[in-house]
Amino acid sequence: MSDGFTLPPSLSIAGDRAAAERILSGIWGRRGVFTCTVANTMTSTIPGVSDAGDTPELTLFTPAADAELLVLGRTVCMKGIPINPGGIPTPATLTQAALNLSSMPYHIIDAGCKVVPNIPCYAVGGTYGEAITCGHAVPDARRLYEMGVELGRLFARGTDYLIISESCAGGTTTAMAVMMAMGVMTENLVSSSSPKNPKELKSRLVAEALEAAGTRIGGLADDPLKAVECVGDPMIAVNAGMIVGACETVPVIVGGGTQMAAVMAVAARMDPSCVGKFIQGTTRWLVNDPNSDIVRIIHDIDPGIPMVYVNMDYSESPYEGLQAYEWGYIKEGVGCGGSSVGAIVSSAGRIGCRELLDEVHRLYRGILGITD
Repeated sequence: MSDGFTLPPSLSIAGDRAAAERILSGIWGRRGVFTCTVANTMTSTIPGVSDAGDTPELTLFTPAADAELLVLGRTVCMKGIPINPGGIPTPATLTQAALNLSSMPYHIIDAGCKVVPNIPCYAVGGTYGEAITCGHAVPDARRLYEMGVELGRLFARGTDYLIISESCAGGTTTAMAVMMAMGVMTENLVSSSSPKNPKELKSRLVAEALEAAGTRIGGLADDPLKAVECVGDPMIAVNAGMIVGACETVPVIVGGGTQMAAVMAVAARMDPSCVGKFIQGTTRWLVNDPNSDIVRIIHDIDPGIPMVYVNMDYSESPYEGLQAYEWGYIKEGVGCGGSSVGAIVSSAGRIGCRELLDEVHRLYRGILGITD
């Protein structure tokens, strides 16, 4: 570790601790840029796959609404804010809090949305992903990857590090399919936005998708973009390229959970030299999830990929919608873990979990229309 850096209690490390501390110490107190890539996959409309919306059809609005919430502080494409069944708020509330406190610049990338966000954003000309059970979900995966490489290079200019994240409902299922096609995962270890992870359904859909694509577990180990083309989603292609492009010049915080694991797997396979230049930034909710295993997933992709997670705790929040995060709902998304890690890093630890929670409460009161 370099002088002036001590890991604060707001952060913890899993995996390669030496690599994590080396990267963190190099960007400690420095300024980063946050990005969130939004996309749709029709996989999310399969009943039971995703809880990132009150109904399967409403999951198509979630990425656009998350992006609008970050940029405008409100949603335009739908009434209210993106919620899970039961009224649990989008993780974009934590992302908003982190960006507000850190004053970090941020950009939205539209990788391929069926419901397009009504905000200024970078559009790469992609179309939304089809359901993976068709076997050819993202026909323009290579072009999207190449666009991502250029975006990564662009966003890395003039900044000390880049945060790359996503909002793509149904994305844990597409991530699982891609990682199985690549052979970095042989059993269902991905998470869910619900405490009742629909593992049997996801496993069945992935098996159908691999069969429709004419491949098997590990069958596309040497062609990660073909894996994305067959059974992935547009976000995976763009964000994998962004990691590779940005890592040419700056460190990267990959903000997200098991969805972004597939992104890291593709990036590491496309350009192995980027390993050691990025960390995964996530939440303790995901790391402690008893129904998934992000630590094992990342280790199986490459033991040289470290994980840094923020120790956010909503258990003493007065709002039941936030307390639900402690009951196994949501866990990650919209870069909430990565942006929180970035806020702590950029402030050299002056921003911590208490400050983030206070700002989340302020934002949540605004969402609920509660006046102080």
